[in-house]
Amino acid sequence: MSFYRAVTLGLALLTIVQVADTNAQAVPVMGYVAAKNANPKRLEVFKKGLAELGYIEGKNIRIEYREAVLDAEYNGVMADLVDRKIDLIAAANVAATRAAAKATKTIRIVMLAVFDPVGIGVVKSLERPGTNVTGTTMYAPQLVGERLRMLKRIVPNLDKVAMALNGNNANNAAQFELLHSEAQKLGIAVESLDIRKPQDVDAAFDKALAFGAKGLVNAVDTFINSRRFALAAGAAKHKLPFVYSDVEYVMAGGLLALGPGHYEGYYGAAKYVGEILRGANPADLPIAGPTQFTMSANRTALERLGLSLPSDLAAQVNEWTIEPGCIAVRCQRAVASWSVSLVGQKRQRRPRPVASLFPQQLQKRKLAACSN
Repeated sequence: MSFYRAVTLGLALLTIVQVADTNAQAVPVMGYVAAKNANPKRLEVFKKGLAELGYIEGKNIRIEYREAVLDAEYNGVMADLVDRKIDLIAAANVAATRAAAKATKTIRIVMLAVFDPVGIGVVKSLERPGTNVTGTTMYAPQLVGERLRMLKRIVPNLDKVAMALNGNNANNAAQFELLHSEAQKLGIAVESLDIRKPQDVDAAFDKALAFGAKGLVNAVDTFINSRRFALAAGAAKHKLPFVYSDVEYVMAGGLLALGPGHYEGYYGAAKYVGEILRGANPADLPIAGPTQFTMSANRTALERLGLSLPSDLAAQVNEWTIEPGCIAVRCQRAVASWSVSLVGQKRQRRPRPVASLFPQQLQKRKLAACSN
């Protein structure tokens, strides 16, 4: 082979390698960080939102999956992703979001239904984040009081309530203060049950019993949610009525729940991924809040405690759960879907605080009854 042909062939091969490398780099890489035992349906909803925007995993977007159990573990997870120089981080809870914001000020971060992003210090405001963090939130502080009032409806002699919370989560203290404020109006004493690791659950119930709690509620927190099966089992064992913040607790065997859920926020977060990959600046993208709240109830759990819902409260249940044997089965049986009108908020970014959601602020939408 002549020198000229060798040089020409070498240049051609170099060009091919450079083109291949460019194409590989053209596929954005997103880190997805969630709790180890988070409900897998959340990820399915998020990926569905991405697919509807044209982002197909393995085709035009690559996803690096990471998970953690304890809050402190997220710091190492985020450090690894930052070292890999990924394009975007999808943070699926408060601990992940805080760790990501601490690890990088340049990689774009999208929150997925994260509670109180202003309160945890990762954004300046919901309307204008002003940082490398944006996305969706499930922030609805007015529901703390609503859950307490629901508990009071089913336990008329309620005089002491305990809240399961995570002391590592800065906004859980604020949620407890909200509970304390609402409880004072009803003449109810409150106690906090700090759960930071799995083995704390049993001790929390011991503390609740020693306090004389006649009912329980929980703060919104990913680690607390990860203990949902243990909390539901403990509440049943000790015969303590428990009103939770999310339907996932009821699906785990819990009694009642009222909250925005996660699916709306996970689905909506996909839109932020799309906008950022097209060049939008997270600092300028307003954070979207929940627009619908769901009330769910577990028939079996109610029967085990010898409780029944007042007729007006039962009429507002969206999702009834029954338990044949040890398997939780979900049944949307001819009830109402709750939605809160966010008057005067063009993008419906944040729930407007209201004194009560029962029943004046609610709009009902009938669902088709499930077949027997």
